[in-house]
Amino acid sequence: MLPHITRLMNLTEDEIRNHPELLVNAFDHQHRVLFWNSHCERLFGIKEEEALGKKLEDLVPGITGNDKMIYLQRALCGESVYIDEDRYEKRNGHYAQIVLPLKNKKGKVIAAVNIVRTLPTDVQLQNNI
Repeated sequence: MLPHITRLMNLTEDEIRNHPELLVNAFDHQHRVLFWNSHCERLFGIKEEEALGKKLEDLVPGITGNDKMIYLQRALCGESVYIDEDRYEKRNGHYAQIVLPLKNKKGKVIAAVNIVRTLPTDVQLQNNI
């Protein structure tokens, strides 16, 4: 899974795993966690070892029917989803999000990767003017 993500993001595996500003995770068609970086660990309070193989719905109660699940499902159907700016639900701030399908060599979608970046405050203020 990681080679797909490293090529996608043009970062090394270590940079993706430990990126201080990017939340990166990946899921299969059953919504099981395939990748969970350190930012996910901090935000959700769940270690990667605990998250791997678990269904997203079991890790994040209340996510079923949420826009985030809809974005994930769209990516698992082959669509790239880009959210330029959205407001966090349970904390202050805004974020940008990309949810992309990951395909094997035959072009079949094998997973979806979710990348979220908190927007700097000055960008948020500028967009609110």
